[in-house]
Amino acid sequence: MILSINWLRDYLDVTDDLASLRNRLNLHSAEVSRLEPLIKADHIIIGHVLNVVEHPNSDHLHLCQVDIGSSVLDIVCGASNVAKGQKVIVAQVGASLPGGIAIKEAKIRGVRSQGMIVSLDELGIEHKFHLEDGIHVLDANAPVGGNPLQYMYLDDHILELDLTPNRADLLSHIGVAYELGAVTDTHVKIPEVKIEKGDEPNPVSVFTETKGCRSYYLHVIRNVTIKESPMWLKARLLAVNIRPINNIVDITNYVLLEYGQPLHAFDYDKLKTNRIIVRQAAKGEKLMTLDGKERLLEADDIVITDGTRPIALAGVMGGADSEVDDHTQNILLEAAVFDPLSVRRTAKRLDLRSESSIRFERGVDPARTKEAAIKAIQMMIELAGGHPVRNFNFFDVHSLKPYKISLSLKHLAKVTGRIYSDEEVANVLHRLNFKYSESDGTFLVTIPTRRLDIRTDQDLIEEIVRIHGYDFISTTLPATLTRGGLSDTQKMIRRIRYTLTGFGFDETMTYSLVAEKEINLFCRTADTPIKVLNPISEERAHLRHSLLPSLIDVAIYNQARQRYDMALFELGRGYHPNNEVLFLSGLIRGKYRPSLWQKKAEEVDFYLLKGMIEALCDQLGIEDWAIRPADEAPSAFHPGLVAELCVQDAFAGYLGRLHPQIEQEKGLEDVFVFEIHVGLLLQHRKSYRYIPLSKYPAITRDLALIMDKEVLSGDVRACVLKAKMAQLVDVEIFDVYLGNSIPEGKKSMALNLVFQDQDKTLSTEEVDGMILKVLAQLLKDLGATLRVA
Repeated sequence: MILSINWLRDYLDVTDDLASLRNRLNLHSAEVSRLEPLIKADHIIIGHVLNVVEHPNSDHLHLCQVDIGSSVLDIVCGASNVAKGQKVIVAQVGASLPGGIAIKEAKIRGVRSQGMIVSLDELGIEHKFHLEDGIHVLDANAPVGGNPLQYMYLDDHILELDLTPNRADLLSHIGVAYELGAVTDTHVKIPEVKIEKGDEPNPVSVFTETKGCRSYYLHVIRNVTIKESPMWLKARLLAVNIRPINNIVDITNYVLLEYGQPLHAFDYDKLKTNRIIVRQAAKGEKLMTLDGKERLLEADDIVITDGTRPIALAGVMGGADSEVDDHTQNILLEAAVFDPLSVRRTAKRLDLRSESSIRFERGVDPARTKEAAIKAIQMMIELAGGHPVRNFNFFDVHSLKPYKISLSLKHLAKVTGRIYSDEEVANVLHRLNFKYSESDGTFLVTIPTRRLDIRTDQDLIEEIVRIHGYDFISTTLPATLTRGGLSDTQKMIRRIRYTLTGFGFDETMTYSLVAEKEINLFCRTADTPIKVLNPISEERAHLRHSLLPSLIDVAIYNQARQRYDMALFELGRGYHPNNEVLFLSGLIRGKYRPSLWQKKAEEVDFYLLKGMIEALCDQLGIEDWAIRPADEAPSAFHPGLVAELCVQDAFAGYLGRLHPQIEQEKGLEDVFVFEIHVGLLLQHRKSYRYIPLSKYPAITRDLALIMDKEVLSGDVRACVLKAKMAQLVDVEIFDVYLGNSIPEGKKSMALNLVFQDQDKTLSTEEVDGMILKVLAQLLKDLGATLRVA
């Protein structure tokens, strides 16, 4: 919400210390995203153009003599609309303008220029808000030598608040004035609005045929003059990024921003009857809206009709057939309250979110609907010379019975952990402009209709705490009989993060929603897609089964920004009809640099990824794991470069390269991925036990074995460890050989075994005995024999 500080000063005294105001709002109310001058310019002044001649060395530049009161300046100007006798805005030498423009004395095509005649664009006002070409020309009454920002009512500051959806009351200047009054403990005074009744009875009646309109007030204002709005009104609209159009439209926009109540002005003479009927649209009905587009309506839409045809889309946008134009003489003014859900559905379906629809979606104050209309009529009388009829015609089914909440000091203390006094609570309620009564430590508080967000005692407690100050609540530890600590799952996730980041991976978080075609790309078996009811797009319509499609999108995003070397991982959930699965998924491609300072790099391949997964399993303390060829891998994997991770013979995940066809479709090359079921790892994780370093030397032995070609290295390692010797501390396979000296169908595999005892130095005889035990286990389980040279 963008607000004008000068506008807020109509209702309360706003401090000149805007830094203090920002801090107070951030601590006690909504977050301030911007608080700055409307126009960031200095050394600008009102000038009078005394003379204009053509530049001798240019066909489009002009030489201007400009009187600024204290002196006459020679200025070279390129604007086509500059003319003798104009009052203009002059940026003097030394001036600073938005965008970092600094004005210096200069020679332009050989002629000295002592400043610049500026446009509204050059003052930082976006072109779409004023549509002026060339320099800005002031009216004849502008005082030469005066401050143009003050004269144009642009000497203002802009306050922009980031609002939460529940604070609909802050979508207006009056609502924010009440908030500022509470935060700064300043009295708020809302000017009274009233109009003199005309003699003519209201000729237009109003009816509703839908429950989607809870109130509708209409009034007729005759004999208005359509013209440009006064400078002060245009300045206020420009300050909050609203383009001035004409006095009638500007008035409705002004009241919208002041009260938070959307209004609409119809050209009364363009209506075909004197009956306004609010109803549901007929499916297939059409309406040309103010933006010039023909809208095809649905039965869920609410329309305003003149009894024969739709003339507006309720709460969203008016119709072109009843638009106010330069020839309008009589106005039909609408002030209504429409169903928030209906307005939201219509605005979203037609992509027509407007200032009005935003307010109706969040809820408007039903008690100020008529008051806002009266304010608009008052302004139409003053600024358009209008003559209102005698009365409103309306219907209103709102119950404006005061909503009351009871809150005891005892309950307040129980919830907040702080004892508040009667005086402290009464002071906060007074600052909030909440009426109340108090008896025996219990407050009965009447909630204003503008505060639709306060409906329970919890809401009221939140108001008391934030206005009084969060810093008054002491920091305490929770009283609990349990001891804090990480769960086993949290410990594993933390170790996974430490390990992978140590490998040089970056963690990412991606959308849980994907396109339907990507749901089962990386699944062992196809599962039923889960579609969300209201997707933001077809690309984000289904809950993912696997994290890998999202990681591939991240790789594409990075590649588009010339980052080709990447190692990414994500810990997230895959969603299936009957359960959710926590996955660890990763992607690696390009060059792998484990140590940047050594300037070393190696090309990513399957074996690098396999080694990382093996190291991760060791770091996590997973028992009885193995990486095996995947016979039935998902089609998204390369058929010759894919393996599966098994833990105690149970499938735990895949690792491998993307299928070349997938890589081609995605515009990627040599991409390796993995996805592991974290829950399964947790089930087979052994606890860590501290083992002191042995004081005794280790003994290493190398073995060369002959075995069948199909035997996996992982099975060999597992078989050696199966011998269960406490002194065997490490097993490493360091060579595989296939050559002429090896029998057909066989291979040679070399192992390095490390033996070490905690209590003594092992003898040669003891190590030889353990080697024999290992060889016996290998022969029994795998048919492997010792290779003889």
